[in-house]
Amino acid sequence: MSILNYIKRMFIHPLKYSKDGHYKMVLIVRSDIPMGKGKIAAQCAHAAVECCRQVSVNVEYQQMFESWLQQGQPKITLKVSNEKNLISLARSARKSGLIISIIKDAGKTQLQPGTVSTLGIGPGPKQQIDELTCNLKLL
Repeated sequence: MSILNYIKRMFIHPLKYSKDGHYKMVLIVRSDIPMGKGKIAAQCAHAAVECCRQVSVNVEYQQMFESWLQQGQPKITLKVSNEKNLISLARSARKSGLIISIIKDAGKTQLQPGTVSTLGIGPGPKQQIDELTCNLKLL
């Protein structure tokens, strides 16, 4: 483990798994960039798949992931006003130990290459995610 990764891990609080806990995933889309419905759906799918990919390679999250699957994989789609707020939310979520994925578009259709469009958070404890996202509106 590099020194940088070691330092990062010191500031990330490990999540506590509870067999009886409720888990969810949120997909947060920027509302300040023009995207069609299909594009938004694709960006959300990228975020959800990347979050699940990260869980699959991290043993610490396996039990939580299994519980989330058994609960029907709850997902909520929210909107955020701009990239700055999206990145700030991503930092807060990561610092609290949640899985995150930031999606940057490839630029093949509607957006410029590298445009940050969507943030995925979770699956993780519902209460913890709600504390971070309670001020956001549904997409």
